[in-house]
Amino acid sequence: MEFLVAKVEKQSSVESVPWYYHNALQAGLKPYWAIGGFILSWIAFFGIIHFVPVTKEFSFSAKAVLAITSWVMIIWISDALPKSISGLMIPVLLVVSGALPKTEEAFSGFTSNEAFLCLGAFILAGVMQVTGVDKRIAISILVRVKPKVPNLLAGLFTAHVVSALLVPATVARAGMYLPIVKGINRLMGDTPEEKRSRKALAMAGIGFGAIFAAPLFLTGHMPNVIMMSLLNNKSNAGITWGSWLWLHWPMLGMFPLMWWWIIKHFDLKNVNVSSSSKNIQEQHKKLGPINKVEITVISCFLIAVALWATGSYHKIPTGIVTLIAVSLVFIPGLLPLSWKNVQHNTIWGTWLLLAGALCLVTAFGKTGLDKFMAERMVEIVPAWGWLGIVVFVAILVQILRLGIISNVGAVTLMAPIIYAMAPLLKLNSVAFTLAILNVDTYAMIIPMEVTACLVAYASEEFTFTEFMKTGAPLTLLAIIYIALIMVPWWAFCGFPLWQAW
Repeated sequence: MEFLVAKVEKQSSVESVPWYYHNALQAGLKPYWAIGGFILSWIAFFGIIHFVPVTKEFSFSAKAVLAITSWVMIIWISDALPKSISGLMIPVLLVVSGALPKTEEAFSGFTSNEAFLCLGAFILAGVMQVTGVDKRIAISILVRVKPKVPNLLAGLFTAHVVSALLVPATVARAGMYLPIVKGINRLMGDTPEEKRSRKALAMAGIGFGAIFAAPLFLTGHMPNVIMMSLLNNKSNAGITWGSWLWLHWPMLGMFPLMWWWIIKHFDLKNVNVSSSSKNIQEQHKKLGPINKVEITVISCFLIAVALWATGSYHKIPTGIVTLIAVSLVFIPGLLPLSWKNVQHNTIWGTWLLLAGALCLVTAFGKTGLDKFMAERMVEIVPAWGWLGIVVFVAILVQILRLGIISNVGAVTLMAPIIYAMAPLLKLNSVAFTLAILNVDTYAMIIPMEVTACLVAYASEEFTFTEFMKTGAPLTLLAIIYIALIMVPWWAFCGFPLWQAW
């Protein structure tokens, strides 16, 4: 692989190679793919603006939002622009195109409570990384696991759940566990059992683990925030950090199912990895005893969690609570923290992407595009009863979102449409939206659907086909689990899917 990259770079220095190709390559892009996607995105944008007719049901504003959606989807699929820049461009295009001409309205996603919640959570995650708290927690869990692959996988899944509370992005968690798992895998040999173990640990310990933990905590996965914002604004559902956890804790049931499938698929029931266990022990020793700095950081974070969980009592918005927690860790003399180091470890690009996505979701509702597209999709949904409809739409959405390398992107596109479909199908909007979009968290048909799985794929321990054979059944399993377990649970919580709301 390194040889091929070196060869391409050498070729790019030849005068016959176009300057824009060389620049794109230097920027880490696939030159023709990114440049072609950029050009195609603008062709799609102006093509829709100029050639798609306006009707009574389809206003010019709705058409403009459709054009922006097409533009950003092509940008995301081709990776033509950094996600952060595409997030900023969404409200810019909303203003320029006339979809939402008022600047404050177009940029509303950047000033929403959800945006502040994620901003604060991202900074806290940066503090965790700078002080090493995130790694200590992960290693402290793994060091207590027996030296067998099934136990190690269970330990990694458990560590991911705890990390989901601390690190608010699946890709960030996958990145955190990538070096840990690679360190474990380096100690293994090339026997058939060890090869299978390396594939399973890379695939599940990095990618699937991050995904498994994603729905549990509101701040553990950015699509959760998009769903909460939509449901609270549209249905006045009153979902808080604590109520989100209450609505989703039964998703822990996916843990034994995913674990069972990985062990069965790779035949790892009795495989020992004593050498890998030694590596974890060594990493744990290097950490040394927990220090005052780590205790203080954990305490500040627990204050934030406590305030999130009790939001229904103190009524302080979750975004403000998170910013208060951030300010605590920077009290002069409390911690040896440098803002320069913290901001370097803060995922600003993801925050800009999320805020832009929230702007687009708002635009769908304000222009009526969500209802227009929902009516088109409802026409192909069969009358199979609520259970059949959930399964059909969930599978349909998984097919439609193939190629979108972002859960945030997929949920941004589908959330307002799925919500608007519910009343047309005479179903509960809250339960239907949660059911369909939570399935998207488990989009594991190909590694390119979820960035966390793309990080796992970068380990080069498994092939594209091997991932499909392992991940696609898990996606189907998630659909069935959500339909049979989570839908009844949401009904118990006051959101019966079979009753329109």
